[in-house]
Amino acid sequence: MEPINLLFADDDADIQQIVEFALRDENINLIFAEDGSQALMLWRTRNVQVLILDIMMPLMDGLEVCRRVRQVSDVPIIMLTARDQEQDILNAFEAGADDYIVKPFALKELVSRIRMLLYRNMRQRVSPKKQLAFDSLILDLEKRRVTSSEKNVQVTPLEYRLLKYLMQNAGVVISKEKLLKNVWGYAEANGDTNLIEATIRRLRKKVETDPSNPKYIQTIWGAGYRLGD
Repeated sequence: MEPINLLFADDDADIQQIVEFALRDENINLIFAEDGSQALMLWRTRNVQVLILDIMMPLMDGLEVCRRVRQVSDVPIIMLTARDQEQDILNAFEAGADDYIVKPFALKELVSRIRMLLYRNMRQRVSPKKQLAFDSLILDLEKRRVTSSEKNVQVTPLEYRLLKYLMQNAGVVISKEKLLKNVWGYAEANGDTNLIEATIRRLRKKVETDPSNPKYIQTIWGAGYRLGD
């Protein structure tokens, strides 16, 4: 069994060492980040199965990292922090955290929480609505499979997220800013809109019969994109 990639973001080197000691026999590959921006970058570039985030970090706090990740992923997220007020905990869960552990913490408790989240994620309930469909374009949410005109379409995780978001909002014009925020996980003021255009082009080549005259993914000039008419 391959080790689980766990991203641990905390600017306290002592805490990093404690966590490394706690997880040394757990078949977990630890990836450390010292601030929120680095955590977000590593999450985007590494195959991470679990995130543990401190709230109070330089450059970007853990809550903002959690919000951005949660916009595009259901990866398990644990907040590990010294902040123990009720409002802090509520804020974390509203941001999308799955669990909240207050420092100082018991090592066995941390390991138990990680195991629980991994187990729950593997047995995650599928939404009652197992498919999204528009004409002959079908997205199977359970199998994470895309078919167009009854043919399987191989898409990347990013293309899958983009198509899913467009299909969930079929008929609605989605701006590039919203796509950057809700698919890429970037703040609205950041990110290159050329990323969107390039991904749309790749996706059209895969799902459209005639990419130059798209049936599904429509460009609404000056406004954004829309799935369907």
